[in-house]
Amino acid sequence: MQGATTPVLADVSDARNPRAICTITGPPTLQIVTQTMISWSATQGMPGTSGPSLVAALDLFTGTATVVASWTGGGFMDGLHAWSPDRSLLAYVTSDSNGLNLHLLSGGGDRVVAAMNAVPGRGVNPSEDDTFLGFSPDGAYFAFVQTFTPNGDHLQIRKTIDGSVVYSQSAGTMATWGSSGARLYFRKPAENVITLWDASGGVSQAFGQRLAWIRPKADAGDDNLAFTVRDSTGTPHVWVYRALRTGAQLPNVRSSPVWINPVTVFDVEEASCGTACGPGPATQPNGKTFTYDVTRQAEDPSRINQVLGAWPRPGQI
Repeated sequence: MQGATTPVLADVSDARNPRAICTITGPPTLQIVTQTMISWSATQGMPGTSGPSLVAALDLFTGTATVVASWTGGGFMDGLHAWSPDRSLLAYVTSDSNGLNLHLLSGGGDRVVAAMNAVPGRGVNPSEDDTFLGFSPDGAYFAFVQTFTPNGDHLQIRKTIDGSVVYSQSAGTMATWGSSGARLYFRKPAENVITLWDASGGVSQAFGQRLAWIRPKADAGDDNLAFTVRDSTGTPHVWVYRALRTGAQLPNVRSSPVWINPVTVFDVEEASCGTACGPGPATQPNGKTFTYDVTRQAEDPSRINQVLGAWPRPGQI
């Protein structure tokens, strides 16, 4: 919340009046797995010096914490992880100076399903570089999309039953699953065509409109997508596609949208940063946040500072 130093679990069914349930003390990698469980990753390692790493889970009602997976890591993307909608599967990344591995953890054991070289040191372009790891809402597939490893396909869609590849591309970025079934949306770096991979229909262009979208997010059940697009001057705007049919740009200078309930998008205001921009875009968040109700088509100032995750996720309703 605005002004707070620790995260809270909050009821945001009324987005204009979030109701705090409890305070959470922990690292800033928290994600909501179910309505009763959160997870996070942590490491004592760092680039050049490996150390203990783990993924842990906490039952919010019993207070019981469990180490789900542990390894020696500390490199870039180390600890990136995602749960299947029913919580039966965990995909996670281990990374150190020797290489990067993609794991699939199930009741049958922990398998390395992809191995890549270590991520080299370089700058990051926030409009083109991204990492994404997530399961399809139907739980049949998981996708790993990233722009950093020097080898291996940067977009991989794999079966959850055995970790085998069903689709891959050497270049891919800015991906998200849709709200239901198994449909992955993505684009290629420095391109503005949104591509759709559909488990039942193959690969096609998702929208006729060309948009170099940034970090798209799907809501939990209505096939709505929200994302950022920077215009020719670098100014960010939030777009919403309702039921994947019609898209509209929301008013004002906004970025980083996240669905917090079926009809509400949370986003942040950006303003010109002048000489303080550094190597990034010409605007940066100014500390003001908002919610936009797609049914009222109205924006409201928000007391939320940052959204770390929301429940239900796609596949959980």
